Amino acid sequence: MTSCCPVLDLTALPPDIAPYRYVYARLRECAPGESLCLWSPEEPGLFLEQLQHQMRHTLVWSMTPDGRGWLIHVHIRSEEEALPLADTLRRDHETVDHRVVAIMAHLGRADWPQAVEATLRLGRALRAHIDLENELLAPLGLNQAPELTALMKREHDEIVAQLDILDEVAGRDQEACHELDTWLGLLAASLNKHEYREESLLFPHWTRALALRPDRDALLDTVRERLAAAS
Repeated sequence: MTSCCPVLDLTALPPDIAPYRYVYARLRECAPGESLCLWSPEEPGLFLEQLQHQMRHTLVWSMTPDGRGWLIHVHIRSEEEALPLADTLRRDHETVDHRVVAIMAHLGRADWPQAVEATLRLGRALRAHIDLENELLAPLGLNQAPELTALMKREHDEIVAQLDILDEVAGRDQEACHELDTWLGLLAASLNKHEYREESLLFPHWTRALALRPDRDALLDTVRERLAAAS
């Protein structure tokens, strides 16, 4: 990331302007690929995580203590920039969620052929995502989070069982439209719970473990390639 200038001192804002709201507004004005430099007297980790959520996980930042506070470089990723592990997986979660919503929209329009085709595509992509996490990423969490890793694998098995049912229902005629919609709703509920647990509890373990591996770049490239092939 390149340096940026000038540095915005968050203590110099007018008293009626909240720093979080101001920085968020400034980031919304920035184009992908642009950056902001900030100075804060307090450790900005939580502040930045809140901004990350609001900016849909497009931010990359670095924090440097200067003895009085923290110098912060915040960069907005462009579409061409490679994502780190957690954001790569999070984006795939979002893609899966959007596919479920799209299938429900097909069913709402009584477009059975499109719903069936999209359901089968969803199943292939989601199975590939699960296989990748089980094979490549679960080992990263075994030492520090064995119970969470075991829970993730059990939930993966439950999701695969739901996908099996969806494939079976999609193989029927259009009279199964309501049943497919019901099972998609159950899958969406399972994914919502599962993805939240993974992102909040396992992704930090995987990120730290990956950073310590000498083959981290190759492993991350493999993750990206397998997800791209499954999409």
